[in-house]
Amino acid sequence: MRKSPFHIHLFCLIFLLIVPAGTALAGDSADRDRQLHFADGLFDEGDFFRAITEYKRLISFYPEAHSLCEHARFRIAMSYQGAKRYEEAIDAFNRFLELYPGSSRASDARFHRGIAEKELNRFTDALSSFQEIVDSDFCAYRHKALYERALIFVNQGEWVRAMESFREIPPASTLYPSASVFSQGLDHVEDIPHKSPALAGTLAALVPGAGHLYTERPRDALVAFLLNGAFILAAVELFDDDQYIAGGVVTFFELGWYSGNIYSAVSSAHKYNRRSRNAFIRGLKERGGLSFRYDRDRSDGYLVFSMRF
Repeated sequence: MRKSPFHIHLFCLIFLLIVPAGTALAGDSADRDRQLHFADGLFDEGDFFRAITEYKRLISFYPEAHSLCEHARFRIAMSYQGAKRYEEAIDAFNRFLELYPGSSRASDARFHRGIAEKELNRFTDALSSFQEIVDSDFCAYRHKALYERALIFVNQGEWVRAMESFREIPPASTLYPSASVFSQGLDHVEDIPHKSPALAGTLAALVPGAGHLYTERPRDALVAFLLNGAFILAAVELFDDDQYIAGGVVTFFELGWYSGNIYSAVSSAHKYNRRSRNAFIRGLKERGGLSFRYDRDRSDGYLVFSMRF
């Protein structure tokens, strides 16, 4: 039986409406996948700024694709991090956490935000970011946050807090060997060589150059002794010859050198202590150091442990 023209026309209309739409959707999905693959490729190659541009383009073109936008925003933040644009990275991580507070990458974002804050020496903010992770009931980044928090305490010379943080890392953690090295090393913090600034200043006041000799700066000690000695001797001879004006001028300058000698000795003691502390910290890091790496294929972070014997 022949179909009526009405049925034919209706069939053609439905075909024209449905088939192009379906084809367009399929094409749109394929195009989106190509753009995402291209952006991820740029990120993997370390071409971070071009990757940021492509991820932003994806967010603009497909704002309703929730998982795509979540992935793109996280990668934007990580791209800024990889490019060492830490201020922008912190802003991007904050934006990510604001938009996706329940994301499986939330702790990841907080951890990397803390790393960026640490790189900018914003230690209070970094400690807050790491503490958010530590306070969570369960988080894959908890031990890493404890470790990074402890390192900040080490750099700040807060030995007790650093030791406590390292000891919170359980033996089952991959970070435990390094944390144990640090913790054991911090038991010997009293062995760090130390010079008393007060004693250095007193010695310099008694004998110019003695304070520098105490802080193990013999060349400066010799210069201070000879310079002050020469001015003192010149002043004495001028006063003995009744040249009071010239003697007063020399004495005025000698007081400046003498005061500078004391100030420099005190400063030398502080510098000595800083060097000793930094050498101690450097030794700890060399014996049980960890370096952070980012696995771009898995969008995950991991730590590489090395130990010196």
